[in-house]
Amino acid sequence: MTSCPFNGRYRHSACTLKIVDNSGNFGTMSHLDESPLLDTSLTRDKMEKWVTTQAKGEKIEIDVYGKPTEQQLRELENVRNLSKELQDNLHELENSVRNADAENEAMNPTAPILDYSEDHEFVSANKLDDYYAEEDKADAREEEKRRLTKGKAPMTEIQRFYKDQCVFLTGGTGFLGKVLIEKLLRSCKEIDTIYVLIRAKKGKDATTRLHDLLDEFLFHRAHEENPKGIHKVVPIIGDMELPGLGLCDEDRKTLTSKVTIIINGAATVKFDEKLSVSTGINVRGTKEMLKLAKECRNLKAFTHVSTAFSNTHVKHIEERFYEPPMSVEALEAVSQLDEELLEKILPSLLGKYPNTYCFTKAIAEEAVRRYGEGMPICIVRPSIVVSTYEEPVRGWTDSVYGPTGLIIGIGTGVIRTMYMELDKVADMVPVDLTVNAILASAWYTAKHFKENQTSNIPIYNYVSGPQNPITWGNFIELNRKHGMDKPTTKAVWYYGLNPTNNYYVFLFYNFFLHFIPALLVDMYCALTSRRRVMLQLYNKVMKTTKILFYFSTQEWRFTDNNVREMWHSLSGPDRAVFPFGIGEMSWDYMTETFLLGIRVYLVKDDVSTLPEARKKWNRLYYMHQFLRITAMSVVLYLGYLFVPMVSWLILG
Repeated sequence: MTSCPFNGRYRHSACTLKIVDNSGNFGTMSHLDESPLLDTSLTRDKMEKWVTTQAKGEKIEIDVYGKPTEQQLRELENVRNLSKELQDNLHELENSVRNADAENEAMNPTAPILDYSEDHEFVSANKLDDYYAEEDKADAREEEKRRLTKGKAPMTEIQRFYKDQCVFLTGGTGFLGKVLIEKLLRSCKEIDTIYVLIRAKKGKDATTRLHDLLDEFLFHRAHEENPKGIHKVVPIIGDMELPGLGLCDEDRKTLTSKVTIIINGAATVKFDEKLSVSTGINVRGTKEMLKLAKECRNLKAFTHVSTAFSNTHVKHIEERFYEPPMSVEALEAVSQLDEELLEKILPSLLGKYPNTYCFTKAIAEEAVRRYGEGMPICIVRPSIVVSTYEEPVRGWTDSVYGPTGLIIGIGTGVIRTMYMELDKVADMVPVDLTVNAILASAWYTAKHFKENQTSNIPIYNYVSGPQNPITWGNFIELNRKHGMDKPTTKAVWYYGLNPTNNYYVFLFYNFFLHFIPALLVDMYCALTSRRRVMLQLYNKVMKTTKILFYFSTQEWRFTDNNVREMWHSLSGPDRAVFPFGIGEMSWDYMTETFLLGIRVYLVKDDVSTLPEARKKWNRLYYMHQFLRITAMSVVLYLGYLFVPMVSWLILG
């Protein structure tokens, strides 16, 4: 502000202007002629009056601007409040966008972005309209799917089929069984009861085991969407290996009088399981389930879960029965032999079958063909079952079998080589899509079953090869692509897989990339009085990976016409609630999901540790490169010393 010529001070209240000198006398301002207040008629008269009064030496107080009205004050307060509200909303929007970006970066693949750079052809307005129209349709489909899956729409045909039904499930505590129970609770809320065959294990009774199972993270979404559903899951104490499934008379009467749908998913999935155990669960248990099903007075459908690899001796596997390696009764008799004797004769028993799992599952299908005749029954043959694709959460798994264990070993830097044919198809299916196919198969079987039907048990090869194939090479590459950006803090070394289709080269790699490093680490641990674990770890790893050799070096051609026919018979709403169309699955999306699920649910490494993991990954990279250069230098130096020596010996 400008002070007056006589050392006056400027006093400004809300709307009153006074100029007073230090002694309290008023003075004049020589520059008032230039004041902007004289430019407005509202203030010019008041200013002229003030100047005249000052010239006479009189005191006067003039309110130049006038007092604000009540309305003006209210409007000012409203503007201030609106400004504050807008600022708060802006901060909240910024935080939500920041959080959404972080979550999307961690758990969702990058959305496709149209490229309009000068290196690409210009995109016309019509193409943009088409693009956004497709986006709108996709958004509408997603909204309809959310409405259907959350029970905010009329029930679909499959949901109506499961309404008021009593389902008896075996294998409910396994990987596939858990997802199946969760899906029934969440998507078939009107179901009456889910009976689960379960036995005491590791000091826990059947009821405690079931309650612990339902408390797992997998079921959180089901509990939110169907809070009362937990009371519909009822444990039935029994054992697949025991005669009559180990059921008490009361439970058997309950099942035979109430059960309308049976899903036999119990199996030992250990490929190297003892023949006696595999026979007891996979074959004898299936036979006992079929006997129980015949006693069920209101049975509508029976789905037996087999495997696509139950007939690996055939290169083109169709949706039909094949001649079993031996009869059900013969296998039951053989499995009673002494364990040592069984181990000796096992190779000759298996013949063309790679392991006891495939062997007993083939004979279990023969049990279904013989003892399931005349019942509304079907067989679903999934291939290698891996983590969830989308439901109830992306990437959930608790199984380390098959490719999952392989990817864990590769991602942590433990597995450095693998014996595989990179151009062979790796036939895998997500567990949630598999469960949807199983639930749909029961509905489809009941719908098309004819009374007194004596043959034509439908078989469904639920596989990915015919419609959506991926080779082992592409699968490994996609995992490398997503894994490099999402490493784990549990990594012990940098990525460095050296796959080969030559078994002798594999043995060479295995010696130098697995055995020698493990030996050196264990020697260091011995010198520092630490526990030696690396050699033992690699023995276990190689035992597991050797089981995969048979499947990673061969390829089968599957027919899945029955699966396609069943999928095409589903209505739009059913396809949204029970999706299993394998041809519509994205392998890029699936592998990213697969890796994140392994990281979070198996390795127990939360997504929040990604910054820390990336720093460690960078350190391991430089260590890896240093070791490679050092090793190469040593090899070249030895070659430099060795070649002259050989030349001298030859030339003598």
